[in-house]
Amino acid sequence: MRRTGGLVVEEIRLAGSVLIWVTTLLAVACVVVHQLLARWWKTGSGRHVFTFEAVLALSLTLWSLRLVIPEGDWFQVVRLAAFAGMPFVLAWRIKIIVQTWRKERRRREEGL
Repeated sequence: MRRTGGLVVEEIRLAGSVLIWVTTLLAVACVVVHQLLARWWKTGSGRHVFTFEAVLALSLTLWSLRLVIPEGDWFQVVRLAAFAGMPFVLAWRIKIIVQTWRKERRRREEGL
């Protein structure tokens, strides 16, 4: 069965939208489960992981809303709020990676 180009593009768009919605639900579930079951606030690593999950969930929620609600002025404010934490949490992640790398390198150099 041969399909027209427009139909195939629409099916691809729909599949992508479904993946965004499923990913959003899973990201929000991660935040909820982490909040309920872990003492994430007790360690720096726990705070980082939770913050990373929350910022990701917020950004994905915004994207999911954008798929079903037309863009308007409200969207600009919500988008700013949703993405405001992303540079901070990514820089924090880089800091943790570099610190871990340095600590491991120092440990290897000292022969431990």
